[in-house]
Amino acid sequence: MISIYSSLIYYNYTLFNLSFLKNKSKDKDPFSENTIALDVGTEYVKSAIFSITNGQVHIKGYSKAKQQSDAMKGAMIVDLQNVIENCDLAIGEALSSVDKSEPLPKKVILGIAGELVYGITVMSSFERDNPESKIDQLELDKVISDVRKNSFPKAKEQIVKDMGMENMNIEEIDSVINDTFIDGFRVNNPIGFVGKNVSFRVFSTFSPSVHLTSLKTIAKALDLEISAIVVEPYAIARAFRGSKSDKFSAVFVDIGGGTTDLALVESGGVIGTKMFALGGRVFTKRVEQVLGQQYDIAEEKKILYSEDKLEPIEKIKIGKAMIRDAKTLVRGIHLSLEDFEDIENYPSQILLCGGGSLLPEIKTEILNYPWLQELPFTRFPKVDFILPDMLSDIIDETGKANKVTDVAALSLARMALEIKNK
Repeated sequence: MISIYSSLIYYNYTLFNLSFLKNKSKDKDPFSENTIALDVGTEYVKSAIFSITNGQVHIKGYSKAKQQSDAMKGAMIVDLQNVIENCDLAIGEALSSVDKSEPLPKKVILGIAGELVYGITVMSSFERDNPESKIDQLELDKVISDVRKNSFPKAKEQIVKDMGMENMNIEEIDSVINDTFIDGFRVNNPIGFVGKNVSFRVFSTFSPSVHLTSLKTIAKALDLEISAIVVEPYAIARAFRGSKSDKFSAVFVDIGGGTTDLALVESGGVIGTKMFALGGRVFTKRVEQVLGQQYDIAEEKKILYSEDKLEPIEKIKIGKAMIRDAKTLVRGIHLSLEDFEDIENYPSQILLCGGGSLLPEIKTEILNYPWLQELPFTRFPKVDFILPDMLSDIIDETGKANKVTDVAALSLARMALEIKNK
């Protein structure tokens, strides 16, 4: 056990040895006590302290810590010790606003993103031998097992192809049933239903072992038990209010510091996730180049530019420089969408979040892009930003998590509801 010092406050955590990811807590409500949601981003680590009460996620503490410029690269951890210290700082500051009489968090939900995280949706359809029998958990577990067996080789092949390394170890992050159709009717929870023809839409995610090992090392260093590691664009897509409706379809785009992460939702189900290595740091480096200033100053100037707080001369210089990289990023969104298989029509709604999305050129270039000529959109997509108050089942008691940059961390906290109900 180690002692952790953050924000001049002393916290002593205890490590509970439960199984990684697949733990089935014996507690009636595993998230009734305070838990940590940790978004380890390229530019910032964001920490949300939360608990679940009456089916809602209550955010009791929230904070973020700046990452060093060389701590992360493309959402991959490069300097592990610095990242651990930054996570420690963010957690400590978030805990400073939590009632000291409440138990300290022992569990953490970690977010994972980056170009090597691979998400795939598999449709599993079959005819049941005994249609009068009720579907139970054993039957669902068998479906998940069969899908894993079939999807893992494809995921490994894709990641190895992207990396160009034949001997890379690939691990499953998680597999969840997104949708169930029984005799043609969609049901929210198949357990207890009867029927003959059943179709499950299972979403499986995979990543190189080195990526997951880094996250597990962070949790161990902080004496925290991992409740789940969740793909961030998936969490955002599931947290958005109304996204599970069979009438809802959208493209979610989270533009972070090192990567841009996408989730495609069709008729309330997550079809898949894609990531590519272009984010806010590319724009910061462009500002650094144009203004001839150091990286940290360029980052501040970029943020001021996003908030329309710069003097006219600098504003014009930066604005001109942003256009080329914005065009490249939008092209990356196009290529990522094109990579989804068997899509007849793309959703006519693009939803943006993440710090990089605040640059005005991003939205402008998305609106200027010839989507109807390039991809099978039925109509030109509209573009909107996601704010935390658009997420379902979340009550922010701190009042601090109110920007597009806070969406991912809150979405990770909300995943506790789905983990709890697995």
